[in-house]
Amino acid sequence: MSRTMSVPSGRIEKWLDTYWTRHGKGAVTASGDSVTVDGTDGASASMRLLWPGVELGEDPLADLMAAAGSPRRLGLLAVRADGHAVGLWDGTSVTESKHRGHYVQSRTAAGGWSQQRFARRRENQAKAAYEKAAGDVAALIEPVAATLDGLVAAGNPGAIKAVLGDSHCRRTAALAAAVPLPHLELRDTSREALTDLAVRLLSVVITIDEPSH
Repeated sequence: MSRTMSVPSGRIEKWLDTYWTRHGKGAVTASGDSVTVDGTDGASASMRLLWPGVELGEDPLADLMAAAGSPRRLGLLAVRADGHAVGLWDGTSVTESKHRGHYVQSRTAAGGWSQQRFARRRENQAKAAYEKAAGDVAALIEPVAATLDGLVAAGNPGAIKAVLGDSHCRRTAALAAAVPLPHLELRDTSREALTDLAVRLLSVVITIDEPSH
């Protein structure tokens, strides 16, 4: 039986203690950017970070845990049709954030000239919404982009591209390009959702295979 979970970096030591108590302490091996911790009962746990570029040496588990515990300063960008949120993460929490709701008309099945006018109106509404998001990025992330370790961007891919393509967000766009991070699913555009994005990105992803009984 196989299952996958995300464990926040601050809880990984406790998780390992529980795993070893339950399954026994077996071999530890590395493959690429993953570390596999075997139990003595046939179980195995494959651990990896979403954060890229983790280097694993002679003690891969210690290296992975050190990388997981390393504080990361992040820019946070969440964009959806109904709103956006922008924030800064200092390694433990969101320190500053801005969020706004958007009004963009939903799609319609109507055709003809009315459909064309509707499409133009919807396009203009979306453009205005993304310009507001870009303005918040320019105010919050852009001044400190050079000091950040990465940008976590989540939500609508086209919206993210539009925001980062804004001329006022060049340093933020350069940060996103320099440190490619995985695209995460977005729950909403609240401050709590920004916290959730940072925690998920910095968690340890663990796939456990347990023997059938």
